[in-house]
Amino acid sequence: MRFHQWISAPVSKGITLAIVLALSGTLIAFVGGDRGSQVATWTPAKLEATIFAYDGHDFVRTKTTLLTQEGKSAVNTKLEHDTPAYTALTQKHSYTGDATVFGRKYDVNYAPLTSDDGRLTGALFVGVAE
Repeated sequence: MRFHQWISAPVSKGITLAIVLALSGTLIAFVGGDRGSQVATWTPAKLEATIFAYDGHDFVRTKTTLLTQEGKSAVNTKLEHDTPAYTALTQKHSYTGDATVFGRKYDVNYAPLTSDDGRLTGALFVGVAE
């Protein structure tokens, strides 16, 4: 799996940083100022992350920090088809916005993953509980 060739190196590094931060549970807030962006705060936060596999119809969670409403691991559960994220991902677009996952509201980002030949193979998810 790889990112599209049109994604620049800084964007690719930013996506990698987001994944690392999600896995470490750290949130960094950046603010703009007269001298450019500066790190404003380091705030411990509960970030959730998921890697999805795509089988041509469903996005299935293969690795995730999410828990179901019953408190069990959400591995092998599917992304709901009636969500804006599913629609965007099937069109090979990212989705950023609000989402309700297992009954909890999140600020989220979903990004598609494609193979060398451009075939959709999966997706990444990072979310912060509201």
